[in-house]
Amino acid sequence: MRNLKRALSLALAAIMLVGMMVVSASAASYNDLTDKDQIVNKDAVSMLVTLGVIEGKPDGSYAPTEGVDRAQMAKMISVIMNQGVDNGALYENSPSGLTDISSHWAKGHINYCYTTGIIAGRGNGKFDPDAGVTGSEAAKMLLVAAGYDPAIEGLTGTDWEINTNALASKLGIFRNFKGSVAEPLSRDNAALLIYNALDVEMIESYTNNGYAMAYSDARTILSSMYGVYKVEGVVVGNKWAELDKTDSDSALKDGKTVLDNVVLYSSTTSNTTKDEGVAQSGKIAFNVDTPVDFLGKTVTMYIEKTTILSDSKVLGVSTKDDVNVINATAATQSTVKDYLKGTGVAVTKDTEFYVNYGYCKTEEDAHNLINDYSYAANNSDKFNLNGVDVEIIDNNNDGDAEYVLFTRETLSEVRTYSEKNETISFYAPGYDKNNELANKTVTETEDFEDVVFNDEVTTDDLILYVQYGGRTYISAPEVVTGKMTRVDRDKADELFITVDGEEYRQSYILDAASLVDVDLTRFDIADAKNEPGFDNSYDFVLDSNGYVIAIRPAEEVVTNYALVVDSAWTLNALDRSGQVKILMTDGTVKTYSINWKNSAKAMEDINTVETTNDVKGKPNDEKLETYLGTRDVNKPGTGGYNKTGVATGSIITYTLSDDDVLTIKHVLQGNTLKGNDSEIDSSVNTSSTAGVADNGTVIRMNTSVDQSLQYTAPNGYTGGRGSITVKAGAEDAKTYAVDKNTVAFYYWTNAKGETEYGVATGWDHMSDVANNTEVQVYPTLDKTSYKTYEATDLADVILFEAEAKATSANYMLVLSANAIGKDLLELNVVFEDGTVQAIEVDDDGGHDWDDEASYMKAYTYAENADGTYDIGDDVENAGTAKLLKNGTVDSSLKGYIALSGKANVWDVTDVDTAEDKTALGTFPYNTKVNAVIVEDDNAIRTAWIWEVEEGDNDIDDNNPIATEVTKIDADNFKIYLNAFVGADNRVAVITRAMEKAGYTDVTFASAANNEYTVTAQVKSSSGISTSLTFTTVTRWFSDSAIGAENVDNYNNAADLPDNSALIGDGSDLATITGGSVGTDITAGDNMMFTYTTKGTGNVVLTISDRSGVVYRETHGTAGSPSASVAAGQHYFYISLDNGSLNTSSTSNKVDTANDKCTFAGKLADGNYVWSVTENGTTVASGSFTLDRGV
Repeated sequence: MRNLKRALSLALAAIMLVGMMVVSASAASYNDLTDKDQIVNKDAVSMLVTLGVIEGKPDGSYAPTEGVDRAQMAKMISVIMNQGVDNGALYENSPSGLTDISSHWAKGHINYCYTTGIIAGRGNGKFDPDAGVTGSEAAKMLLVAAGYDPAIEGLTGTDWEINTNALASKLGIFRNFKGSVAEPLSRDNAALLIYNALDVEMIESYTNNGYAMAYSDARTILSSMYGVYKVEGVVVGNKWAELDKTDSDSALKDGKTVLDNVVLYSSTTSNTTKDEGVAQSGKIAFNVDTPVDFLGKTVTMYIEKTTILSDSKVLGVSTKDDVNVINATAATQSTVKDYLKGTGVAVTKDTEFYVNYGYCKTEEDAHNLINDYSYAANNSDKFNLNGVDVEIIDNNNDGDAEYVLFTRETLSEVRTYSEKNETISFYAPGYDKNNELANKTVTETEDFEDVVFNDEVTTDDLILYVQYGGRTYISAPEVVTGKMTRVDRDKADELFITVDGEEYRQSYILDAASLVDVDLTRFDIADAKNEPGFDNSYDFVLDSNGYVIAIRPAEEVVTNYALVVDSAWTLNALDRSGQVKILMTDGTVKTYSINWKNSAKAMEDINTVETTNDVKGKPNDEKLETYLGTRDVNKPGTGGYNKTGVATGSIITYTLSDDDVLTIKHVLQGNTLKGNDSEIDSSVNTSSTAGVADNGTVIRMNTSVDQSLQYTAPNGYTGGRGSITVKAGAEDAKTYAVDKNTVAFYYWTNAKGETEYGVATGWDHMSDVANNTEVQVYPTLDKTSYKTYEATDLADVILFEAEAKATSANYMLVLSANAIGKDLLELNVVFEDGTVQAIEVDDDGGHDWDDEASYMKAYTYAENADGTYDIGDDVENAGTAKLLKNGTVDSSLKGYIALSGKANVWDVTDVDTAEDKTALGTFPYNTKVNAVIVEDDNAIRTAWIWEVEEGDNDIDDNNPIATEVTKIDADNFKIYLNAFVGADNRVAVITRAMEKAGYTDVTFASAANNEYTVTAQVKSSSGISTSLTFTTVTRWFSDSAIGAENVDNYNNAADLPDNSALIGDGSDLATITGGSVGTDITAGDNMMFTYTTKGTGNVVLTISDRSGVVYRETHGTAGSPSASVAAGQHYFYISLDNGSLNTSSTSNKVDTANDKCTFAGKLADGNYVWSVTENGTTVASGSFTLDRGV
């Protein structure tokens, strides 16, 4: 048996491998496998596919995760042991005793292997043929294939698995295997074990004492079966880069790898001790691709040798790990000697140094290049720095490093990303004439075909890039957001910071992004306590090794502006202190103590406070004293005193600490203008203010001094306009845009000679000012390409020496949209003058124009200089409205609103697009219409109305019942509302009512009985936001509803609508059933009121006009109800034409003898409210209008 195994060992590998792996001939080569990207052991599968040992599945895939079962293994062994012949049929009836293989396709092979002791069962009489093959089981078979005797080597019995694993590990069969040898093998891992076994030296025989003897020619399965040779050498070039004292751009073409120090072996064994290799002269190029990681390392290459070695077919390549000694790090190292101490490796004069695969002539050249990481920093003197990857390679294990390879990436920002041109442009560090980093960047543009994108990027994105071999490798940096909590030193005296519990150190890679992005700052860990500091959340931009390269504020920094309305400082011993009283942008006026030390820094560039150059050259503390003013301290060198309030009328930016101490960040000065021009000179102070508020002279509004501000507004300003034109002196005018974030401060003297001030934010809240008003405009700043600023044409802050008057914004009704796109919004609108127009929108105001609910609403707007429009807030919808007799409109959502003769009312019933025209409209008397109303001083200024369509849930055709919130009970978390059966607008009505009551973020969920649970946020007086959840209580009205019914419309009571309802707010609402009234209604019987009582009680009907009660009728003693009525339905049936009761209906009254009318005489035409009470509790109520011409 032993000789049989040895005789078959040459054939064993091929037969076994084919048995394990071959399924079909679907894939002709490795590259044809459709799922090759999912294969982990690519070299193994590639080589075995090339040899024809394994092939793909019928669908063209390899299926690397599928398994190999025990029956397949049994067949392989059986075929091998029978000299390559499938003799399974011969052993079909062999008595193995296995009980689970009687009908299995591999029964004969299993019987053979089992009876010969090659394979074993499960110990319970079963073989388990369909179970997967474990790594240990496969390794045993591979050892047998190589000629190892199972009995001698202990590969049988209870310890077979331990002995198998030990021997297989020793021979390298488990090399690079990451899984568990006790688990079933996947096709991917099976290929790996086979690949490793191909290079195991074969055993020819055993000595008498059981020692395995290899063949004299040190043959392996691969060399014997396929004639494959082994080549060893150092990779010095491939398609990624070269190590041939070349620059960083050098690389070979695809499919080429150059080896140096090449040795050719006729055997492929890696375990022989024989020196059978033949050294080859010079560098040899092979037709195979290798990864960039192989550069500088010794590899083993398997080839089908041809006469010309470089033409040989390469079957596989792997690194020769037993000779490659690699020391790698991405951390700061002081010297290479210290870093390599104890490794057994040293740098010599022959060691070659490369940075990004670009050759450095000397170690010092590489050293200087790595340490030149920032133009602004005192560059270090280290062997390596945090963030730079370095590999020191000894590729023959002789203790001398052949290569030191540095790879350094750069943080950058994408300038342009063009799908059309298939190019990407980004910023790269600029160098001076001495080839040292300078304070500049250059723009590099690369074709997509020369870029390897590891992540998706686009214009303005931050990127990390590295370039070599004619390619650019781009990835997106990781960004960690949080507050820095600590700055510490480690045992090596290196600083590190802590962010959200994680430690981070500074990166020293190149940084071009911080030179062009004004929001980004190169991280300097030595200054970390100041920037980022400990108070604010920051983005920490990391390099690929997790070191911090740059930082930026995590949220947009909002500038706080304030108008100073009083100021002073004082001296207590040697301690200065100061206060300012300010008007903040929200209208709050408050006095704050200032942080003197930090506020003084704001005075650095100020030369003039009151008179020309009065503080120029003085210390910042003294400048701040002059700016604030005091009456407590003598002027230096005089006996006089400064006045307080010197800063009054000036504008500051500020921050507030948690304990309300104010720090002045900047005192706004005049703009630096271009000579006598109105244009700002953005060429000054480009890294900070770019000519805005930086000319050294404090600007203060002062109505008693002409030209205290730099500009006038020749055309004034009209509230709601999106621009303002200003002039500096007699020069050309300059127009600035005004948006909804523009802050306007007002400063004026009233009729009493008192100074007043005000503030507004946004064009929709700003006041009208007269022509030639003195103004000051401070535009926003914009960053340029090179981390500099320039002034824009958008006003950030405007100062007006004019009164802040209450100004109503302009509104337009939005009908519909003509076009909605990514960068296009065209709306059909009706202006307040009735003009219908299609407008192009620049700023959509944040409204959802895909939502139908955004239309048929009125919005504030501003027209821009280019003819486009910015949309502001929407006005609260009026719901439905009707005209009352006295010239008042009754709105379902706004209540009573005065309708003057000056009001613009436009009927837009048939207006859908800009092609249609509006008509002058009127509110119809006592008939409801849909309405959007703009008010001024509680009177209608403009209204757009349109007819109520059939089926509108807010209106019923017979009896109008508007969905209405009657009470928001925050104590009991209830929302009470009335609604008509079928109404689907409760969510909208509740939302409006909640928002009007100060709630925000209103959301709904369905609850039982057709109700809702409503969750909303509300702020307390201290500003703390709380979430509350309410339940709705809906009072439904069915069929029709009446508040007062004119009986003249009916021939008899039976004609009254059954199940009608009266509008009420009691626990029970009145209902009417026509049949209970009787049939003797006469023309003189004008009004009928019905109600339902739960129990017995005293009932009173009261009718009132605006001045008070005019009519009362009781069931009981007149004027003082004392009698009770029975539970159930009752009615008041009243004649309003005279003071007597209608005797014709007395049979239908309750307690007729006690029904009394306390009002004698008839009601005049007008508006009335009525109620029915039971024991003082309202059980029904409503309103009605009399219009009889009386």
